[in-house]
Amino acid sequence: MATSIELESLTTKARHVSLVQKLEDGTAALTGADAPMISIDINHQRNHDGRAWLAWRLYPASAPLVAGASCNIVLAAAAGVRPHLTIDAVLAGNAELYVYEGATTTGGTLFTPVNRNRNYTTSSNVAMAINPTVTGTGTLIDAQFLAGGVGKKAGGGGAQSLEYVLKPLTNYLVRMTNVNGTDHAGHLQLEWYE
Repeated sequence: MATSIELESLTTKARHVSLVQKLEDGTAALTGADAPMISIDINHQRNHDGRAWLAWRLYPASAPLVAGASCNIVLAAAAGVRPHLTIDAVLAGNAELYVYEGATTTGGTLFTPVNRNRNYTTSSNVAMAINPTVTGTGTLIDAQFLAGGVGKKAGGGGAQSLEYVLKPLTNYLVRMTNVNGTDHAGHLQLEWYE
């Protein structure tokens, strides 16, 4: 059975330190055999905190991404917010993935990011639009080839990115282009925490 404790002020000076952790009910417990230290990565913790979101654009088999066309998602964070972003891109044929910083866009379909922790109703501090009109791509900061095969016998290709830490008040354009020569199903998904 874990031992529940009340923490003293952080200004109290002590010679001995015991490791404690916050429990689900908000109380704290001494770490030990009955309450082993829980450790999770920061992305997982931000999800528990209700500070993780996702957005996507799906091209199902019934409405595939046309050959030569691009899926564009533009996003920008509010002042003081530095989203930690990962990208998941999949197409059932060859595709190219680009990430641009400082893009100039207008219009598009506004998308309200979805909180990944369904117990929270907090909103993201990131605004975004899907398939806006792009008048300037900005600075290319990443480019990837998604190998999926060619034509009607394509096998599908995908990529997941390492994390990007985005600047606030800056437009980022994430673009997936179908370079296969045939229309294909696919999706572009963004996940981030703030």
